[in-house]
Amino acid sequence: MSNLIQKIETKIKNQEQIPDLIQRIDNILKNNSHLLSDNEITEVRNEKIRLEKKLIKSNLSIENKFNDFFYSFEEIENAHETQWLISEVIPSGTIGVFYGGAGVGKSSLLVKFSKEILENYKNTFIIYIDADMALGKINDFGIGEMIKQYGERFRYAGKSSNNLSVVSQNLLKEIIQIQLDFPQRKYIIIEDSLTLITPRKQGFIDVEKLYRYEKQIRDANGTIIIVTHLNKAGVFADSQQIENYADYTFLVQRNDFNSSILLLPKKASRYNIHEKAYKVENRKIIEEIDFQIANISYSESSFVNTILDLLSDGEMNQSEIMKYLKQISFLSKYSIGEKKVLSLLDKWSKMGKWSYEQRVNEKNAKFYYIETAKLTKLPNIDKIGA
Repeated sequence: MSNLIQKIETKIKNQEQIPDLIQRIDNILKNNSHLLSDNEITEVRNEKIRLEKKLIKSNLSIENKFNDFFYSFEEIENAHETQWLISEVIPSGTIGVFYGGAGVGKSSLLVKFSKEILENYKNTFIIYIDADMALGKINDFGIGEMIKQYGERFRYAGKSSNNLSVVSQNLLKEIIQIQLDFPQRKYIIIEDSLTLITPRKQGFIDVEKLYRYEKQIRDANGTIIIVTHLNKAGVFADSQQIENYADYTFLVQRNDFNSSILLLPKKASRYNIHEKAYKVENRKIIEEIDFQIANISYSESSFVNTILDLLSDGEMNQSEIMKYLKQISFLSKYSIGEKKVLSLLDKWSKMGKWSYEQRVNEKNAKFYYIETAKLTKLPNIDKIGA
């Protein structure tokens, strides 16, 4: 049987090569025939005829030939909406990648997401493969308590350092069958860190084996979440295919000015993932906060929070705001001038933090006010440090 399979595979491989060989012959005859003798041209043409005769032409229609590639009306009509494990961040049944520099908070974020998923969806089972974290640090993340609380619904792997990649790949292979055997369950596999778990070839990730089992888990309705690193140059520490082969990716960054972790969508594919920000205290993620405020400098963040506090008591005109900022020494403390204040008032008005109207009966003065509710503000960093 194995000889028959090998013979069939060789036949298929040869057939797949023929169109490319014919194309190469056509290119030679078109672009380089002046370099060939008459006999060589005749030989090349005869070789093309031989290959065309050897090529097996399918009698299938284009619809039948690419049946698995074309959508049917029923498939589109009955398509399910995206199911989110974490809203606007982790879609179910996908391969996603979270990447960033060392120590930015990738693992902290995934542990937080794991808790949310387990709490919100009782049919979820998470297997966290950790190839990167010391045992003492694992305890700091509260992993022991999660194992105790969720039992078989939360498994934490990576204890053995011998042949970690081989053991991890065998585990992934087993999970494929488990997901098929229990279709009512949603298995979520977290791989942290990918470069230590995926098979390698000559010192680099073996691209041919990248996501080999992960794709099968996804096809069985499981979810894969990958954690990997950037090198010192700010690019993938291994292969760019890590991102290219994924369904979506996030860059994870840390903003020390605002004690926050930022999630920046890099490859959205067909999923409507969004930028997110999370407040951090004592290396623990406290809550989600406004991304726009978190993704700015300390002085600008302080400015936005100050104005929001000011306008929460009612509208104020431009002159009153400027007078207040001078009274609290805001301009001198952060070394910004009046022009910068006006620029920031305009910038964050356009971004929807507050609104303004210019009133003719008030000598064209601009009055600022808050129209809508906002997300949790960043804390007063000065008070935290006190």
